[in-house]
Amino acid sequence: MRLTGTRRVIKNKATEENDLGFGTKICSKGGRLIQRDGSFNVHRTGLYAWTPYQTLVEMSWPRFFLLTGASFFGVNGFFALLFLCCGGGDFSGLEEGSMLWTYAQLFFFSVQTFTTVGYGAISPVGFGSNMIATMDAFVGLLAFALATGLVFARFAKPKAQILFSKQAVIAPYHNGMTSFQFRIVNLRNNNILNLEAKVAMTWIEKEEGNTIRRFANLPLERNKVSLFPLNWTIVHPIDVHSPLHQKTAEDLKKMNVEFIILVSGYDDTFAQQIHDNASYLANEIVWGARFEGMYYPEGGRTILELDKINSIEMLPEVYTEEIVTLLEEDGSQ
Repeated sequence: MRLTGTRRVIKNKATEENDLGFGTKICSKGGRLIQRDGSFNVHRTGLYAWTPYQTLVEMSWPRFFLLTGASFFGVNGFFALLFLCCGGGDFSGLEEGSMLWTYAQLFFFSVQTFTTVGYGAISPVGFGSNMIATMDAFVGLLAFALATGLVFARFAKPKAQILFSKQAVIAPYHNGMTSFQFRIVNLRNNNILNLEAKVAMTWIEKEEGNTIRRFANLPLERNKVSLFPLNWTIVHPIDVHSPLHQKTAEDLKKMNVEFIILVSGYDDTFAQQIHDNASYLANEIVWGARFEGMYYPEGGRTILELDKINSIEMLPEVYTEEIVTLLEEDGSQ
C-alpha cells in the first residue's frame, strides 16, 4: 500500500508539472482546452476588472470603429442638447425653424467645435453658450489625442500571424517508427527569429472513481528553429516512451485526447516576443497520411505556396497497415 501511494504521488506530481497551468480538473467531462483560434475555452464569471485601454486595444477593428463612431455622435449630441438649453438667442447665425432643425444646427456646430474646424456660420454670444463651447473644444482635444494613441497602439501591437494546418497526421518516421506531425507557416512577410514550439498531450482517465485530466509533454524531433522563412513541420516521434505508443485512433477518441501547441519567437519588425496557441483533437488527426510539399525552386529563388499548408497526401494502403502493425507491436523501435 505504501508503494502504491508513492507511485500515485509521483504520477500526480509529474502531471502537475506538465499541465501548463490548466490543472487536472479542467474540462474533466470533455471539451477542448484551447479553441481553434488559440483562445482559452474558459468563461469568466463573478468579479471583473474593467481596463478601458486594454479593452480598446484588443477588441476587433469593426467593434473599435463602431464604438468610436457611437462615442463621437453621442458626445456631440449631448453638447448640442446643452446648447439647445441655452436658447437660440445665445447664438448668432442660427436660422429660425422648428425645434428639430435648431437642434440639428447646434449639433453640426458642436461637431465643428469638437473637431476645431470652426466654419464660423454659427457662433456663441452668451456666457453660458461660450462656456459649453469651451468644454466641447476641450473634450474634443482630449478625445482626438486618445483616439490617435489607441489607433497607433493597435497598429503597433505585435501579433503573431502563424497559420496552423487544419489537421495533424500520423505518418511514417525513420527506422520503422511512426510520428505525430502538424505544420505551421508565417502568413506575414517578416522575420521571426528563434521560433520555439512546445507540444503537450492531455487526456481524461479514471482514478479511484474520479475523473482526472492527465498531461504529458511530447519530445519533438526539433523544438526550435533559428530562422522561419518557410513552413515548419513539427514532428513528435512515437517511440516506446511516448504516450501515443500502441494507441489507435479509437483509443485517442475514447481518451478525449487533445494536443496543445504553444509557439513563441522574436519578431524582428516590432523587436518584441510574440506567441500563438492551437490545439488538435483526436478527430482532427489523419492516420496514414503525410503533408505535401509547399515550396519548390524556380528561376534561382524558392516559391512558397501558403495555400498548400492543409494539403495532405494519403499513403498507400500498405503503409497504413504498417502503421497499425507498428502501433500494435510491443517494443516498437
